[in-house]
Amino acid sequence: MTQLLNTYLAWDELAHAPDCAAPQWAVDIRTEYDVYRSVTHGTPHACPTPECGHSDRYEKVSVRIVCSSCGRAHVLSADADADADTDGIRQTSTKALGYGCPPRKAGGVWLYPGEPLLFGWGHGEDNEPEGYLVTRTRVDRVTADNVIGAIYKDRGPRRGVKWAATAVPSPDGEYGFGPVRWARCQEDLRSVTAAAKWIAAQGKDTGATGESTPAAGASRP
Repeated sequence: MTQLLNTYLAWDELAHAPDCAAPQWAVDIRTEYDVYRSVTHGTPHACPTPECGHSDRYEKVSVRIVCSSCGRAHVLSADADADADTDGIRQTSTKALGYGCPPRKAGGVWLYPGEPLLFGWGHGEDNEPEGYLVTRTRVDRVTADNVIGAIYKDRGPRRGVKWAATAVPSPDGEYGFGPVRWARCQEDLRSVTAAAKWIAAQGKDTGATGESTPAAGASRP
């Protein structure tokens, strides 16, 4: 449940300058080998893992993000991860992340896929998301302001696939945890479309820019 929310809502978007005429980021990656780790006024680096041998030397990965239009730039640096695929960079795909895949429309709302739980395991469901975040209209970026619900895959007593849905974001909602809590929940839904229709009927609407606004007189099922 938290993983689905984190896929979309636990990230901060890099902002361009307000007067940026052509907002577009150029992203480059650099790996530096055998970088010296300063120990001025500190203690030498030591790892409890016997296999760690970099001591005061390490591989440094930097990501440079630049907009030539507004002049904003970000440089992120970190130690390379020895277990990562290449030079500390984990190479994957949008199908494995869910994020970056196009949304689908069902039940009159838009569904943004989460991460497939069994991706790459070859169980027949490896490309099927474990859940979706739902917005009333198609949006460029799913945020806490425009999300109106979430759909999660569930299992019945005989391991048959069912779906559960949550709706109506509320700071004091009794359902869920993480970036968003929900005021309403419905289980034992037979399909993703049925879950989407239930969410669409839960008294939420959106303004002209896609933000969520509570509808007056909404009643709890």
